[in-house]
Amino acid sequence: MPLAEIEKNLEHWVKTILAATSAQELERLKADIIGKSGVVTDAFKMLKDVSVDERKSFGEKLNKIKVQIEETIAQQRKKLEDYEISEKLKNETLDITLPVENDHFGGLHVITQSLRRIRDHYAARGFLVLDGPEIETDFYNFDALNIPKHHPARQSHDTFYLKGFDETLLRTQTSCVQIRAMQEYGVPIRMISIGKTYRNDQLDATHSPMFHQLEGLVVDRKPLTIGHLKSELKKFLEFFFEADSTAIRFRPSFFPFTEPGMEFDCKYTKKDGRLIITDQGDKWIELGGAGMVHPNVFKSCGIEGPVYGFAYAFGLDRIIMLKNGITDIRNLFDTDQRWLKYYGT
Repeated sequence: MPLAEIEKNLEHWVKTILAATSAQELERLKADIIGKSGVVTDAFKMLKDVSVDERKSFGEKLNKIKVQIEETIAQQRKKLEDYEISEKLKNETLDITLPVENDHFGGLHVITQSLRRIRDHYAARGFLVLDGPEIETDFYNFDALNIPKHHPARQSHDTFYLKGFDETLLRTQTSCVQIRAMQEYGVPIRMISIGKTYRNDQLDATHSPMFHQLEGLVVDRKPLTIGHLKSELKKFLEFFFEADSTAIRFRPSFFPFTEPGMEFDCKYTKKDGRLIITDQGDKWIELGGAGMVHPNVFKSCGIEGPVYGFAYAFGLDRIIMLKNGITDIRNLFDTDQRWLKYYGT
């Protein structure tokens, strides 16, 4: 949509947002206007086609429109939340004198169980088990990982930036821990980074603005190959899914921090409605991304000379869901005591 038409529609969009009566309607409007495929976001992609003389003015106008839409959405969201709370206060009562009927007094969440199992597995194999700050800088989260300034992941529709703090954000991946580790420990290194990450995704059955990620990194002065990477992935998958044997395939894919980069799939079958990872499976399922570490990443860490490395990453919540037959990621962060008791220890 041309800039002139966007400016013409701005007043209509603001009125529509302020007339929204539900959070779902607000999210739909946000997606349509400034989401990944929204009209304003699409207009930003036109910057490359604008003349150098007009580019600055074009970009400034788009940014002002985007900020106004974001502020209007935030204003209406606050209004709807305040209304919802006031209605609950009117209609809901809680009798704190009622006796407790639940005999289940707590346990380990399925995520905590998995985190502990994974940490113990890697520690026993001599890997460093590390985590880092969840509030990161542009350098560790993007620059050092060879992610260029113009990459879409650096836009606010993908990343949570901290207001009032320049180039500071909630980390979108645990790869920044690998950069810190290589700077501190040098080469060789065998490590995993495991922890919470944040992306500006709408909450639904398969997406969450906060999720857990597991990444592995092996770097050495001795040659490492894709064969070593495949062997390491097989060891983890057979451990995590408690499988006797697994079958893995690689598909070429682009990641700025790997060369070559790839996505990896694993064979599976279904039994009694549950997914079973096995080399005897008749279907393939995508599990994560991997590749050989890009030379520019080593340069960012100050590592010179012959050096080889591979890295891989999983969405930890996703593989927990696959193993346990959980179909909705929102259940992992819910407070339903029956669910927690079923999956807890």
